[in-house]
Amino acid sequence: MAPPSPSPIAPGNCPVNLRLLSLVFAPFALGTSAFIYIGLIEPMSRDLGVGIASVGQLQTVFALACGIGGPVLARLLAGFDRKRLLLCVLAILAAMNLGSALAPSLIAIGGIRFAAGFFAALTLPLASTLAVSLVPEASRPKAIATVLAGYTLAFLIGMPAGSILGDIYGWRSAFWLAAAISAVAFIVIGLFAPAHIHAPEAGASSFRRALQGENPKLMFITLLSFAGTFATVSFIGPVITASTGLTGSGIAAIQLSTGIGSLLGLPAGALLARLTTRRALSILLGSVLVTQVLFSLGMLFDLGVLAIPVLVFTMAFNSAALFGTSPVVQSQLANAAGPATTIAFALNGSMLYSGQGLGSSLGGAVTNFIGLGWTGIAGAVAALLALLLARRLHV
Repeated sequence: MAPPSPSPIAPGNCPVNLRLLSLVFAPFALGTSAFIYIGLIEPMSRDLGVGIASVGQLQTVFALACGIGGPVLARLLAGFDRKRLLLCVLAILAAMNLGSALAPSLIAIGGIRFAAGFFAALTLPLASTLAVSLVPEASRPKAIATVLAGYTLAFLIGMPAGSILGDIYGWRSAFWLAAAISAVAFIVIGLFAPAHIHAPEAGASSFRRALQGENPKLMFITLLSFAGTFATVSFIGPVITASTGLTGSGIAAIQLSTGIGSLLGLPAGALLARLTTRRALSILLGSVLVTQVLFSLGMLFDLGVLAIPVLVFTMAFNSAALFGTSPVVQSQLANAAGPATTIAFALNGSMLYSGQGLGSSLGGAVTNFIGLGWTGIAGAVAALLALLLARRLHV
């Protein structure tokens, strides 16, 4: 008697494209969980009795926890199955969002986000490692861009949906939505993602391999580019209101441009990865710099009927340029790191999250001491530093 056929939904029997696409849900859940509230900063500040800049620091708390957790957990959990670890992280994200929806104060929300962010740092490295395990080396930029498209979906769908839901039912409902998305990601990845993928034990040699060549420069470029962008993006609700006068669902509509831009930026970055890394990043970081200046111009000057189209263009182009850097940087990291790819991705992820936290802190400080309108100029300075460093690359 012939043995029974394997289940048609067993991960090992799924087409590569389906297994790869299932991984999109991980960064979708992460991005939505991280940014679900940023269109609701003003109603949260009123309800919790704190300032706008204080609510903006929730992103700083989450990002810095991710920055700390990534390298530490990558070292401690290196030998564990990648898929099982990713499922654990998604369960933690769902719990974080439920806790945030029920939390009585800003301090409580911040504590929950710090604890969850420490573990959430593994989301992108794990999903990226699983993705590159499915394809040959030449296809890595495309595979990474495919997975990171989930992050762009958070900007395209998750954040605007949270803003609309929060405007209608109150800001806490946005966190319930983020919890539901994390639960869906858990189910989809549990069914379809590749299983039994292990990384080698992470000793000192793995960290040396991950940091060889130009990788440290690339990681620092990630830090600076995300810091520059998040000086404004962390306060995108107030930025939109200051530039256009829109509130509530109007903010959600404008937020769609960020998602569209990031969705276009990833395949553009994968194409630019065919150039030298130095040239590709120079193009992308120059674009980030210009758009950060445009953010400030839109807030500091009355652009009249041009205010909305200029802001939509700025948000879309800024997002496209920033997300375009990811496939360029990560494919180069993977090529240099070899078997230490997960460590390299975790370290770069730490820089990404630290950049978000640094940008949020920078934007908050500028808002408090100079004014919201100058956050774009501050972000442009960070982008300029990233551009200058990219010009010194030799790859």
